[in-house]
Amino acid sequence: MPSQQPFALIESGAHGLAIVAVNEAAARLGIEAGTSLADARAAHPGLLSRPAEPEKDRIALLKLARWAGRYGPNRHVDGNDGLWIDVSGVAHLFGGEENLLNNMTQHLLSFGVAVQAGLADTLGAAHALARFGCPPDAAWAMAPVSETRASIGFLPVEALRLDAPRILLLKRLGLRHIGQLYDIPRDSLARRFRSSDVAAAVLVRLDQALGAMEEPRRPMQPPPVLSVARAFAEPLISSEALEAFTNELADELAAALAAKDLGARVLRLTFYRADGTSGTIAAAMSTPCHDARHMMALLSEKFSSIDAGFGVDILRLDAVRAGKRGANQKGFASPQGAAFRDPSELVDRLVNRLGRDAITVLRPNGSHIPERAEVRLPALDVLAAETSSRVQSYTPPWPYPKRLLRPAFMLSRPEPIQVTAGVPDGPPASFIWRRVERRVARAQGPERIAPEWWRTLYLDEDQKRPRTRDYYRIEDQQGAMYWVFRHGLYEGEEGSERPSWFLHGLFA
Repeated sequence: MPSQQPFALIESGAHGLAIVAVNEAAARLGIEAGTSLADARAAHPGLLSRPAEPEKDRIALLKLARWAGRYGPNRHVDGNDGLWIDVSGVAHLFGGEENLLNNMTQHLLSFGVAVQAGLADTLGAAHALARFGCPPDAAWAMAPVSETRASIGFLPVEALRLDAPRILLLKRLGLRHIGQLYDIPRDSLARRFRSSDVAAAVLVRLDQALGAMEEPRRPMQPPPVLSVARAFAEPLISSEALEAFTNELADELAAALAAKDLGARVLRLTFYRADGTSGTIAAAMSTPCHDARHMMALLSEKFSSIDAGFGVDILRLDAVRAGKRGANQKGFASPQGAAFRDPSELVDRLVNRLGRDAITVLRPNGSHIPERAEVRLPALDVLAAETSSRVQSYTPPWPYPKRLLRPAFMLSRPEPIQVTAGVPDGPPASFIWRRVERRVARAQGPERIAPEWWRTLYLDEDQKRPRTRDYYRIEDQQGAMYWVFRHGLYEGEEGSERPSWFLHGLFA
């Protein structure tokens, strides 16, 4: 659509089709949002229109907010047509605040996005400058540091983000510019309004704009604990250059973490491409780490998945989560002979390479039944919980006796076997497992394990009850050793069901 023609977006309302947005050509004709389409067409028959698509607009605005992370990790949408970005500590990457604003607006204009930007000490002042303070021939306005009062004083009271009734009341009182509110005593200003709520709303917005009152902001994702970034005049294309500069960022982040006696738990490397797209890679660590070498070891394995596209012009490395760095064992050797400085480093490498659920550890569980005596948990979560807790190791309420022999390989579920025994309640003389008969040379046992009585308290009479197990450690004539048990007793238990035999594990 030619930008010289008046154009409006419309949507259906309670009183028919209404205009929700206009371009500059339509605005110059006096057509405003909220006007009935029929009235606008009656005055300007050449007005073009198209149905508004608010959901697509919302998605596009969120995409812009994600892209805006190149100018600061803390950012979010502002209403239906704006963004806010906290650029604290970022301007030096672009050579100053003016260069940052020029870079941002030029990028947005190249995307075909109409832009008005404002930069100030407070969100309220930046909003006012962006919406009402941009000169006609510029895409941005800026309030110098500590000069917010003077920079927004000439702006209309609409810039204070007040609703229409409050704006109308201010104008009826002759207050048309923000600066006119500065010298009026607070008590006198409150008396001019009919309602104390109206006065309070005006004073809150004024104080937020001038920095006298904090304004809560919720970024689109939790802010990182620490963040370092690097901007490039010439976009990076080769993976070697990306890795080299990431290594520098890792050194810088590690030094910042060490200075605060912190260690990173989750790292996120975000790369912003020259075409306006971005991507991320992340790494998690089981214990807080401020070792740049280990950070790079985890990130470098994922560099092959980075698509630089037309080049990366900004790199940002965030410590998304961090914790106090504690003392740990040193000098843990890997199977290849290279030394890991910390045992948790091996866990980190394996988890980031194979996945969180692929590396697990066994922890005691509150049961004396062998298959329930231990539980398998993700190693990363267990080590992270243990290092962040004051209690470094977990002691179960029912510790499993360490003196009992258990096989190195336990079947996930006991498998049935056919047993021949010399006497009914004696050890097996031979057994058939997986269609192969094995003759027993030696047997040791039984070790009796009673059922968990607390599981039987609420069973109905017709429900099957758990039975006693007698475990035997047996060795066949070929030297293989097995852990088998007889499920049930020949005498003393209710019911007439005969005992059955199962193989539960294999000894090394």
